Amino acid sequence: MLLSILKLVFVAAHTVVMAPLVVAVALFDERRAYRLSLVWVRVNLAVCGVHLHSARQARLDPDTPYVFMSNHRSQFDILAVAAALGDFQLRWVAKKELLHVPFFGFALRHTGHIIIDRSNQRQAVASLRAAREKMATGISVMIFPEGTRAKPDQVLLPFKKGGFMLALDTGFPIVPVVVRGSAELLPRGSWLPRGGDIDVLVGAPIDVRGVDRDELIRRVSEFMREHVTVPAPARRAAAVAAQAV
Repeated sequence: MLLSILKLVFVAAHTVVMAPLVVAVALFDERRAYRLSLVWVRVNLAVCGVHLHSARQARLDPDTPYVFMSNHRSQFDILAVAAALGDFQLRWVAKKELLHVPFFGFALRHTGHIIIDRSNQRQAVASLRAAREKMATGISVMIFPEGTRAKPDQVLLPFKKGGFMLALDTGFPIVPVVVRGSAELLPRGSWLPRGGDIDVLVGAPIDVRGVDRDELIRRVSEFMREHVTVPAPARRAAAVAAQAV
């Protein structure tokens, strides 16, 4: 308990220092600001004792925009996905409630991420339009299609449709991502992180051309359900095999 509290205190202090710095850099160069925020990500994972294992099922071009979609069980998912995709410029589609998190919300608002108010349809449409404009410049978008964290007894929550509509509107591929092990280290409702292993599996791009929305939802859901419950030893072996391809 004491160690977890010390980790939380460090993460909070680190965020207080890094958030204004990242925002200041973003005033001149948003891409450099994002790369600086990855330092915050990696330091926090290291301090919390999280060991990240990532694998990709296909080669991805960091200069090509993708709509990344991941399952969501823990606050650690944000750090794990950002680190696993560290060669990409990612902008997150984030719910407006995150703006209320001290310092983190301030940085989120001022560094080019896409804030969405799900209670305001007009604003939500405008946010997705902003995402489309960013993708036109080579930036990828990261979305949790469940919209919030699933509970321990839930494999996946029903998907929101906005991210799929964005992919169809832009024509850029969807890349499904599965994060495993994060809920055991920082479960929903807890603010006390534990150390351990997190696996991130990045799937192959799904071409959206000529595919309707419901079929895309089915394909992404099928990928996540297939991989999210794989036991740790088996998924590590699969990760090694994927990296060797």
